[in-house]
Amino acid sequence: MFALIKQHYGRVVDSPGDNILAEFSSVVDAVQGAVAIQKELKTRNDNLPNHRRMEFRIGINLGDVIFEQGQLFGDGVNIAARLESLSDAGGICISRTAFDQIEDKLPLGYEYLGEQEAKNMAKPLRAYKVNIWQEASVTGRIKERFSKRKHKKTKHHHHIKEAEPEKPMKFSKFYRSHLRAYLGIIIFLFIINMLTGPGYLWFIWPALGWGMVLFLHWVKVSD
Repeated sequence: MFALIKQHYGRVVDSPGDNILAEFSSVVDAVQGAVAIQKELKTRNDNLPNHRRMEFRIGINLGDVIFEQGQLFGDGVNIAARLESLSDAGGICISRTAFDQIEDKLPLGYEYLGEQEAKNMAKPLRAYKVNIWQEASVTGRIKERFSKRKHKKTKHHHHIKEAEPEKPMKFSKFYRSHLRAYLGIIIFLFIINMLTGPGYLWFIWPALGWGMVLFLHWVKVSD
């Protein structure tokens, strides 16, 4: 691990117990170094029996750190440690800030893991799994946006389905406009009939004609 970290322009800051803390000036170099480490470890593990294999998790974060007496401290280191715990054995997990820097620069696949709670952090962090063995797959950002759009679309459709039945809406719209116009025409014809010839109710026939047109239109609207 030391050799591969150095090969990718990083430096090992500390190695307490079975952990290694390394610093890189470039997120691209950090991810490439992590991929190289995991591939090398897999190659070596494949040649060993199960009880002798060792698998490591790697977390990568881009953030501010405090350098003091040769050591690194701060939220940047804490988030990286949290990401390491979220990673699969033999895998890599990166933060949103790191993902934004490498999304279009490395031929790797990314899977969005959602918002994760981090110890001593006020806000949850967004984590991404790096698909080492599936290059050039759908990126986590596309999957994340698709998930949000699908969720919003489902909620919106559910609201319309419950609150706005289609048949009653069209039926009431028909009555509000056409029926008032039809009644107005009948009243107008009746008044003219009474003024010109009250002895013969001729207004009934055009009223029936308009009624037939109104009925056919109602059938069309209902369908």
